[in-house]
Amino acid sequence: MQARGDELSVTLDDPQAGEPRTPAAEDRFYIGRFLIVGRLGEGAMGEVYSAYDPDLDRKVAVKFVHSLPGDPFQAVARVRQEAQALAKVSHPNVVQVYEVGESQGRIFIVMEIVDGGSLAQWQEERGSPVRPDEIDSRLRLYLQAAAGLLAAHRCGLIHRDFKPDNVLL
Repeated sequence: MQARGDELSVTLDDPQAGEPRTPAAEDRFYIGRFLIVGRLGEGAMGEVYSAYDPDLDRKVAVKFVHSLPGDPFQAVARVRQEAQALAKVSHPNVVQVYEVGESQGRIFIVMEIVDGGSLAQWQEERGSPVRPDEIDSRLRLYLQAAAGLLAAHRCGLIHRDFKPDNVLL
């Protein structure tokens, strides 16, 4: 993974190992004070990377938002406004936002890192149909996700892409 001018080039898949690899030390780079150390994934809104915050000595996630249609200044302002609103939500089932910024023409959001995988992965591992002994554990996870959504809604936020892939455990 390297920053080159206005382009972010990422190569993290190791075909020999069959899974993502951690970039070599020379591939790591900084965005502000955050050391980007590996790619976590990509979704509709952007690419998410694992990073390290040396000032607070903790791992964080950094999401680079995909280019948005329309006026770039308005798009940046909208993402910044949404990040500010999300940062006001304090709930155990909502990821905490720590910072929002811009680098190389792309807006990024620094947030709490969640290492447990997605609800979609968890469900896939357990298979279908749902076994009777798993109903309670699935229901507990769904209720926690609903509690996080309710907390966000109470702050005036609406999740525009709620699905099991976007629920982190």
